Amino acid sequence: MFDSVPPRVVKAAQCLVLLALGFMLAGLSLNGTGVFDTGRSDAERVIQAVGFLPLICYCTAIGLVALAFGALGRGEAVDQVVARLLVRLGICLVAGGALRVFGEPWLIRLIIDRPWPVAHFDVAAIALATVGVLLILLAGRLREAAHMRAELDGIL
Repeated sequence: MFDSVPPRVVKAAQCLVLLALGFMLAGLSLNGTGVFDTGRSDAERVIQAVGFLPLICYCTAIGLVALAFGALGRGEAVDQVVARLLVRLGICLVAGGALRVFGEPWLIRLIIDRPWPVAHFDVAAIALATVGVLLILLAGRLREAAHMRAELDGIL
């Protein structure tokens, strides 16, 4: 594992991630205008509003990547920053996937009180949730490896 990342690389990566987050938030705000449209029925507005819940998790994940680059830029240990990032990213991806597949249909069923599917078979959301579980598991292994490395460095 490498001990440091060149500051200019970290700053450039952080700027690109923040730019991507800005575009994503701009797109969400443009797509979200239907929630406040008075010409739509309440059920349509609820369905659209509930559909934004997973996107909050995904935007948070992108923001966490930007925060991790900031921590690297401040000189924090790479293995600690990456392990912390992997856990947080994993949680965001699992939460977003679960909200998309199970949360949306059940919330819509509860709020608008009409028949609705039990789950959305959304392959992308299921894949993201699976990757999130993998990231959480990898973070534990990365922490163990960092601990062993520190132990070996102490011996040598």
